[in-house]
Amino acid sequence: MKYLLIVLTGVLLTACGGGSGGDSSGANTPDASSDVSSPPTAEPILASQEHNPTMQDLVIPDGFNYDPVKTGLLDVDISDFSSQRAHLSLYKQYQEESSGHYKADYQSKVVSVPLDSGKAKFDFNMSDSQKSLLVEIWFYDGTDPIRRVISPNDQTFTY
Repeated sequence: MKYLLIVLTGVLLTACGGGSGGDSSGANTPDASSDVSSPPTAEPILASQEHNPTMQDLVIPDGFNYDPVKTGLLDVDISDFSSQRAHLSLYKQYQEESSGHYKADYQSKVVSVPLDSGKAKFDFNMSDSQKSLLVEIWFYDGTDPIRRVISPNDQTFTY
C-alpha cells in the first residue's frame, strides 16, 4: 500500500510538470536574443526640501500661560433679599429645563460655601475653556433656591 501511494504521487507530480502550456513544436518559442528590453532605470528620489519644524523653531510670546486652570473670585451678596441661613454651591455643568429652570449636575460641583448674613466671598479654580457656571443658593428654611447662570468673568453676584 505504501509503494502504491508513492508511485501515484510520483505520477501526479510528473503529470503536473511545468511547461509553457502550448504545443511542443517549438514554432512559437521566441528567440532568447530577440525582444529583450532593457530594465527601466530607477529615478532617484530626492528628499523633500521642506523644513520640518522642531521645538527649537517654535516662537512663544512673552507672558504666554500654559496653565489651562484659572482662578475665579466671586463676591456674593443677597442680604437685600434674605439674610437668613443659606448655603451656596457653584457648578460647572447644568441643564436648562423646558420650564426655564436650571438643574445642576451635582457631580460637577466646584465649590460649596455657607453664606453669613447673606454674604460670601471665595476663590475657586476652573478650566480656561469654561463658558458659564451655575450658582445655586439653598435656604435652610425650605424657601425655593436661587439659581442663576453667571459668566466665569463675573466677580460679583447680587440678588
